[in-house]
Amino acid sequence: MTQDYPVIISIDFGTTYSGCCYALADTTQWPKSNGFYAKVPSLVYYRNKNGKLLDWGKGARLLSLRPDNDGTLVQYFKLALISQEMKLPPNKTHVQVIADYLRRFHDYVYEELLKTFLLKDYRQHQYRYCLTVPAIWSDETKAYMREAAIEAGLIQQDDPLYRLELISEPEAAAAYCENKYNSWNLTDGDIFMIVDAGGGTVDLITYMIEDSTPPRTLREVTRGNGAMCGSAFIDQNMKKLIWSKLLSKDMPSCMFEMMMDTFIERMKPNYRGDENEVYTIEVPAGALPYIPPALLNDDNHMIFTFIELRDKVFNPVLKNVIKLVKEQLMQVDQSIEAIFLVGGFGCSEYLYDILKSEFNQVVKEIAMPPRGELAVAQGAVYHILRPNLVTSKLLRRTYGVRTRLPFEEGLDPESSAVITKDGVKRCSTRFDVIAKKGQRISIDQKIKRSYWIEYPKHTEADLYASDSDSIPRQITDRDSVIKLAEFPIKMPLLPNVKAGTRMDVTIEFIFGFTEIKMIVYLAGTISEHVIESIDIIA
Repeated sequence: MTQDYPVIISIDFGTTYSGCCYALADTTQWPKSNGFYAKVPSLVYYRNKNGKLLDWGKGARLLSLRPDNDGTLVQYFKLALISQEMKLPPNKTHVQVIADYLRRFHDYVYEELLKTFLLKDYRQHQYRYCLTVPAIWSDETKAYMREAAIEAGLIQQDDPLYRLELISEPEAAAAYCENKYNSWNLTDGDIFMIVDAGGGTVDLITYMIEDSTPPRTLREVTRGNGAMCGSAFIDQNMKKLIWSKLLSKDMPSCMFEMMMDTFIERMKPNYRGDENEVYTIEVPAGALPYIPPALLNDDNHMIFTFIELRDKVFNPVLKNVIKLVKEQLMQVDQSIEAIFLVGGFGCSEYLYDILKSEFNQVVKEIAMPPRGELAVAQGAVYHILRPNLVTSKLLRRTYGVRTRLPFEEGLDPESSAVITKDGVKRCSTRFDVIAKKGQRISIDQKIKRSYWIEYPKHTEADLYASDSDSIPRQITDRDSVIKLAEFPIKMPLLPNVKAGTRMDVTIEFIFGFTEIKMIVYLAGTISEHVIESIDIIA
């Protein structure tokens, strides 16, 4: 794999900002940026008339601030993958908008890498990619990201699955923190928690150090949890607060966005909840008529009180983060040595202060690793280089296949009943469990199931999943069971086998990092051999 794709690119596609790293260094100077920042805004700007993509990142923001703008700024579009309420441009799907952004993002990164001495001789077909995704995303949502990457031209449809790996953001952050262990003196058996706080989601997971002797290994202690409570929701609260204070709701949108830019870039990162601090936002001249004079200081900056920022803007979001940490702690039956706070939102000193105040009695160390905003992007590269860092994981879902099991009166629906050739009444819609939610699975662990079919009939082994804590009985339980993949099994031509002969079929399920591989073996009158194979994002 390394020989085929010698250059490794990781893309931390975020709700508000996106970052990138490769195996040798990281990209920090982004187009149209007037300062040093490790990430670029996750923004695109489309012309209203024809839907043409005009710019991305900081350039998209600058276009939207022009008084004569004739387009639409699209932000937070990552959330469109999990929310039907996100407004997108006409005739654009969530996958298309993400693909548009990734295409521009990747083109810029590629051109920058060609300028570096060590990478100038490599071309894009030699690149291997890693896209980071929130731990709380479903298998279906992760599949959309792969679709967007293909549409953006990062990879081709027929490329090997491993050319693009999807890794959960807290797992990437764990790989980053693993490289920083010496700073915190963690050793065998120690447990630490990752709090990956980004723009849209906050993801948490807890690991134990299995072996501190290099190369170190980790194993998951808890099922990761998370929620939509990232810093973008602080921005939304601030928008509501400013809006509620305006004399008129007719303020030009470009003026409003200028004020929000000041909040996002200056006030929010530096907010510490200090009641003695004076909190103000610079107001553009064109916005002054819309703001009550009593709310302006002598410099025409809009004044906000400590209490309203705390109670209406910051704390409603931070309360959700505290709740998530408590839920993680409840899953662990021994002390936690450290909490590592990473991600763009994880760099907030106020969030750090709140967590330290809340948990310093139960956690020995609460730490903000250096360059925490790049922890996910850099950690994803470490993950590719050291894929065996995490030795086992806890499944977030229950997986199973549809099968025919003996019918149980009163439990199975009569509509599912079939009489098979052996004269047994069976239920044709039973959910046959392969692996249960919360079950510990070693990386690349194989689980086998054997069935029989009559030659030369074809069959199928469609894969289903359930998020429910209880195991569903029927695959038709639409409230808790979804189909992940259709997997038809075509019987090969076997000249020496008579029609009606019972053939044994073995399905092997291999659980990797972000995919499940299904391999079907046929055994009987001939030697066992593979007849089907499929990789499923999971």
